Amino acid sequence: MRIFLKDAGKTGMVLLAGGVIGLVLLMLVFSIPVERMLTNARASIEIFEKEGPFPQTVAGYKATTLDNYTDAWMLRNAFYDGEESAFQKSMHIYYKGYHSEEINNVCESMIAYLNGKEGAERHSYARYWHGYLILLKPLLYFFDYGDIRGILKLTEMSLLIWLCVLFERKKMSRFLPALAVTLFCIGFHEIGQSMQYSWVFLIASAASLCLLLRYPVIDRKLFFLVTGMCTSYFDFLTYPLFTLGMPLVVLLLLMEKAEEEGAVKEIFRNSVFWGIGYFGFWVEKWVLCNLLTEENIIADAFRSISERVGRSVFDEPVGYVETVLENMGILFKYPYVLAVFGGILLMVTGLRKSRLKVLKELTAGYLLIASYPLIWYAATVNHSYVHADMTYRTLGISIFSVLCMIGSLKCEEKF
Repeated sequence: MRIFLKDAGKTGMVLLAGGVIGLVLLMLVFSIPVERMLTNARASIEIFEKEGPFPQTVAGYKATTLDNYTDAWMLRNAFYDGEESAFQKSMHIYYKGYHSEEINNVCESMIAYLNGKEGAERHSYARYWHGYLILLKPLLYFFDYGDIRGILKLTEMSLLIWLCVLFERKKMSRFLPALAVTLFCIGFHEIGQSMQYSWVFLIASAASLCLLLRYPVIDRKLFFLVTGMCTSYFDFLTYPLFTLGMPLVVLLLLMEKAEEEGAVKEIFRNSVFWGIGYFGFWVEKWVLCNLLTEENIIADAFRSISERVGRSVFDEPVGYVETVLENMGILFKYPYVLAVFGGILLMVTGLRKSRLKVLKELTAGYLLIASYPLIWYAATVNHSYVHADMTYRTLGISIFSVLCMIGSLKCEEKF
């Protein structure tokens, strides 16, 4: 507790500075003219018409579901062309939509607006930061949706290659099978196809790279605080915990290499700071909206939170066990099961015939991280059940952590 109180001042300053920077960046991109964005959005209509809101790249596999529905919403936010000031747009995040029985989803609404259908009304989506717009608006200025998909996929592949190179340089290459299995299970291919899924993966990968490059000199508390803030800023509530879990596992791998103690304490402390960054930055947006606008975002946010953490779906009760099974069930397909068992086999084979030495502190740390998705599902039953086709990716933390735990078993040669 002393540690948190000691850092309270610095933490508060970082949160406030982050809010100012985040707001300024949004105001800058909202100053960009939208005519070319609208042109590129119209050039993207064919993709949405052909694919629909929730296409599956492999039919029958929920893990391959793309979220074109939310991507269309993001595009609507990006090319909004109202006369409000850049500040008002940054705070409220306006978009145009319809109240019509002829329009069934956001994709159809966006297409109708781009095709000039009359009757569009202005709406606000202010309870999120929508920080992804600082990247999406410049991208949409130059590229259409198909191009943006390709750019995101290229960026994610580049980060992955860099991760693999650093694993090799840090003499951690034996953990690459664990990384490969995790990426396969969370749908690396589909992540690059959906903007909705990409932001969390980009943050988690960039955070892991920073740890690999800067450990042990990096200020870990500040680092995880900022990582949580970035997640709150960019993410549209997909599988945000992944930006905590993946870097924590990488941190344990680095600690094991340096033979450090105090793994569990380190995980707990960094998790708290990530949580302060994630939830604190979200609350900061609500407070700013209430103070600087006439909209009561705090009340709206708490209504949404009460629904998402509730234990009912469409007025039907849903339990915690059902939610966990719904998410795990998405991975109960032969390819994913075989990948996990193959990863376990590879990690065990890498130990060879030696006497094993279990590092209790690190093992406890890995198991603690592996339990995080189960804790998250308990706190977000409604959201995790309704959106299991994206929240199942949180289980990637458990897969990565357990496989790395097996690979971290110490081998001592027999005398």
